[in-house]
Amino acid sequence: MIIGYAWRNVWRNSTRSLAVILALATGLLGALFIAALANGMVDKWIKSAIDNELSDLQLHPQQYLITEDLSSTMDQGLIEAALQADSNIASYSFRVKVDAMAATANNSLQVIGLGVNPAQESEVTEIHNLIEEGSYFKDQSNFKSIIISRKMANKLKAGLGSKIILTLADAQGDIAYENFKVTGIFSTTNTMFDESTLFVDKDQLTKILRLPSDQIHQSAARVYQPEMLATSVTSLNQQLEGVKAESWKELNPALRVTKSTMDLYNYILVGVVLLALIFGIVNTMLMAILERTKEIGMLSALGLSRPKIAQMIVAETVFLCLVGACIGNLFSFLAISYFGNRGIHFERFTEGFESYGLSAEVFPSIDSEMYITITLMVMVTAVFASIFPIIRAFKLDPAQAIRD
Repeated sequence: MIIGYAWRNVWRNSTRSLAVILALATGLLGALFIAALANGMVDKWIKSAIDNELSDLQLHPQQYLITEDLSSTMDQGLIEAALQADSNIASYSFRVKVDAMAATANNSLQVIGLGVNPAQESEVTEIHNLIEEGSYFKDQSNFKSIIISRKMANKLKAGLGSKIILTLADAQGDIAYENFKVTGIFSTTNTMFDESTLFVDKDQLTKILRLPSDQIHQSAARVYQPEMLATSVTSLNQQLEGVKAESWKELNPALRVTKSTMDLYNYILVGVVLLALIFGIVNTMLMAILERTKEIGMLSALGLSRPKIAQMIVAETVFLCLVGACIGNLFSFLAISYFGNRGIHFERFTEGFESYGLSAEVFPSIDSEMYITITLMVMVTAVFASIFPIIRAFKLDPAQAIRD
């Protein structure tokens, strides 16, 4: 009886109730869409970093991580055997890494050179799909091929077919020079990565560095099941002595921290919106109590207990907020789904976004659990919002209320 009576009371003044419902729905729509936009931005950042730079996990010689000495290497055969033994490893690539000076006739730039096997590398990164001009190690010429980014090409004032001289120190500490020809130009959404990283053939770089052909500085791998990534990392660390396996979360802690912080930010954002709306809900319920002073007094005089009155007011408030939450969640779901498929393009801010490693094309997304959590938060808010109206109702004297 209390539930049915409370539901009818919500719609006694439909205009006022609808105003509160629309205010709550609009507030949730704005908060959830902003949260989804931020989520989409971070998810795209993480995906781009994994696909283009980090892969799911990397292996390095432990000593190399400390000193970055070119002579600190690991045996390619041992690493390959360990990776093949793990059923969760989908693909892997072996790399040789060196700090170098890239120079053209017009400019020079401090860079990180990665020597890769083109076929293997195309299985762990998406650089081969991001080639804007030229090809990915397909040009056969007398010069050694080098793949650089568009931003690096602009800084070096180089183009397709330009010659680049790499100056570096080999494994014995001697200075070496080598000519390369630009055969491919790529572009990612991370300015820092693009301006510092270039790719050459692993076998050619190994010879330049005077390293044994079976020695590498780094191995990158992708996994079938991301949820089992930690297990694979632990297993590799246990098998390989003197080698450190790290997931993308360990390789770039900023990505992990940002993701977890973003989840907290989303709940805080919705909480602030609900806190602002709680005053409107309290005001609406107080007005309803004042308009029904005589009615509440008569109900009390007829024997309706205070707990029953409290239940009625709480039920009214919950119904009011629940309707608003359902409408807000529905419109949020539709808006996020629409823009999540089409994307939102911030073309005017591309340079600023990419300077932080973010993409200017954002696909809003939000976990389905968020809608359930938001609905529960709204119900808790409704209970708190009903406290003051309940206190006001308890202060009514039945006889006085009936006379008034």
